[in-house]
Amino acid sequence: MITSHQLKNGLTILVEEMSHVESASYDLMLPGGFICDPADRIGAGLILGELIGRGAGPLNSRQLSDAFDDLGIRHGEGVGSDRYAMSGSLVSDSLPRALELLSWMVREPHLPEEEIPNIQSVLLQDIDSLSDNPARRCMVELSRRYYPAPYNRPSLGEADGIKKTDRETIQSLWKRMFSPRKAILSVAGKVTAADVIQRVERLFGDWEGEEVSIPAFGALPKNEYFHIDFDSSQMQIVLAAPSVLFNQEGYYSGKLAVSILGASMFGRLFVEVREKRGLCYSVYARHGSTTSYGTVTAYVGTTPERAQESLDVLLRELNGLKSTISAEELDRARTNLKASLIMGEESPGARAGSNAQDWWLLGRIRPLSEINAEIDKVTVASVDEFLSRFPFSPCSVLTLGKHKLSVPTGLIG
Repeated sequence: MITSHQLKNGLTILVEEMSHVESASYDLMLPGGFICDPADRIGAGLILGELIGRGAGPLNSRQLSDAFDDLGIRHGEGVGSDRYAMSGSLVSDSLPRALELLSWMVREPHLPEEEIPNIQSVLLQDIDSLSDNPARRCMVELSRRYYPAPYNRPSLGEADGIKKTDRETIQSLWKRMFSPRKAILSVAGKVTAADVIQRVERLFGDWEGEEVSIPAFGALPKNEYFHIDFDSSQMQIVLAAPSVLFNQEGYYSGKLAVSILGASMFGRLFVEVREKRGLCYSVYARHGSTTSYGTVTAYVGTTPERAQESLDVLLRELNGLKSTISAEELDRARTNLKASLIMGEESPGARAGSNAQDWWLLGRIRPLSEINAEIDKVTVASVDEFLSRFPFSPCSVLTLGKHKLSVPTGLIG
């Protein structure tokens, strides 16, 4: 059973009671993220996300860490494009203490200035490491060019912005971003909804803050072919094209279409590009979406000598999917998608995260029966209809390696 309750300050509480388990999990989502960083300090939110756990309330950094460890609470803090997130998994008896620690981190973080240089150093090393990870770098570079500002900001921040960030910036960002307005606290596990709501009311009820303004997602830039010269024995090829939005009509047809292409070693891309021809060491296609935008990305990692043929075969498979899908392929993709959903929804951690995500995007929680029914409705005809609405071209293409490739003009038109 799932219970929802909103406090007067705007914080939404979601509680799913799971009597058959002995554990519990929580997920807290706060509007913000790196798209809300100051324009000249992109990466400040990453530093804030790290500092949140470096002392809060009456506990210094070591004491806070010990408090989590003493109870075996596996916790994490993260920063996404449009949110700050905190999560934890624990034995259900420890939930009251976990929520207390969480409230201190959100409402009374120490944000110690002496910790900032070490965090900056780690983040800058992560940016520098892109030169050693060309596959990751090409994704970062394509996102920077494919999405509109500020959604094109790199998730690892920017070196100049990270270097410029000081404690005054962090303090200002925390005051502006950490607000109960439109925040979501989701709890799942061996809990009682009434007890959780009462405790959250006591810990967070007098929390105040202004609503965070999230920038609207603008129009996508013009599709182009980008090449980055990079002296390497590898060649990275990645493309991105618009796709269906989260839970929009045709959403699961799109998920299954992309799954048929490249979600596993049974996908067409793996079979045609890697297995049959041995053109590459890695190839895949993925679908990601929010209620504001959807994207299909496809990637090939290969050698400079085989790069052009790899791209040609990739494009042929993408553009040749419509009207060629068999019922057997669709059934296999459907079974795999259902299996991943069912297995991924069985733990309290997965349920807490899934419930928070649904509420964040839709303002409601989709029951698993609804999701299964939507997946069952997908037919070969509906997948073909999706491909008519969202063909994989035009798209943006980026290559990273020793030389440019020949990209058909119509592909990026």
